[in-house]
Amino acid sequence: MISLTKNFLFLLFITFCSLSYAQEGTRKTETTGKTVSGKVCIVPFEPKLYMSEIDQKVNQQTKWNWETIRENFRHQLDTQLKLKFQSTSTVVSFYADSAKMSKDLEYIYNSTTLSYDLVSKPTDATTAGKTPKGITNGQVTVQENNDKKFMNTKLSNTEVLTYLNKKYLSEYFVFINELDIKNDIDSYDINTDTYQREVTVHYSILDKSGKTINAGVATSRFSSKENNPKKIVTLCFSPIATYIYAKYTAIVDLKPAPQKN
Repeated sequence: MISLTKNFLFLLFITFCSLSYAQEGTRKTETTGKTVSGKVCIVPFEPKLYMSEIDQKVNQQTKWNWETIRENFRHQLDTQLKLKFQSTSTVVSFYADSAKMSKDLEYIYNSTTLSYDLVSKPTDATTAGKTPKGITNGQVTVQENNDKKFMNTKLSNTEVLTYLNKKYLSEYFVFINELDIKNDIDSYDINTDTYQREVTVHYSILDKSGKTINAGVATSRFSSKENNPKKIVTLCFSPIATYIYAKYTAIVDLKPAPQKN
């Protein structure tokens, strides 16, 4: 009887220690994390705002058609951004398999316009004024200007953010406005028979009031010898997503994750 009592007490002690260790491990994870109170909506660029000079080379390797190549890069850019932002926030991606979310994305596109702004001085998204530049009869036009510009989001219907905030509890909105992939022939290296390609992502980050908290371009480069879409995403899209996320965290006040007792 004494032996059984000792064994029972021993097992009870081991169980208590295990529970204490597990709780302590969880507590450490929660206190070191950071979070924000609201969700982040990632808005992918409109398909017509995909400018690429490498699709023919990608097609030769993958046999994908132009639409498939474009949609792959559009989707993968959204995925890379989601991976970065979800480390501190709940992320709303419009690539979810939902007809309602597709309608919401269409509503967003119909409620926004685009214009070329100076990277150094992006205008506020809710600023009224001139007719947005950069789109003529539904087509993108590039303006001649010595100052570097980027494609910026403008709200033609400010109610869209109120709607998204109410439906998804979103407080911040990351608009991907345009994706450019260009060949930099001037970088040609005769020794390696290669040149560099440049990926440029135009983006705008707005809060729920419509204020632009950051906007501009993020760029990355890779070799002309690389035509595998998966590797291009790893080489360029991942660091671009990291850059945009860093711009977000530099301004948004991240709060410590709440502790659980």
